[in-house]
Amino acid sequence: MLEMHHDVSRPSRVTVAFEDGALSFVLSNGATFEDLADRLDRLGERHYGKPVAIAVKLAAASDAQRRR
Repeated sequence: MLEMHHDVSRPSRVTVAFEDGALSFVLSNGATFEDLADRLDRLGERHYGKPVAIAVKLAAASDAQRRR
């Protein structure tokens, strides 16, 4: 049987690429996709336009529950 181990030290992380560079940040526990969209919109105001790529690595549900 396959066993899955989740690293609780790895929170949900977002990496965003803009034409002028990239940045990465950790999502707060309980953050929604609406929260993420708002943050991306604010980041776009500081960079040159909209993101050209977005990578989201979500923490496993069991990990998120442990951190609360």
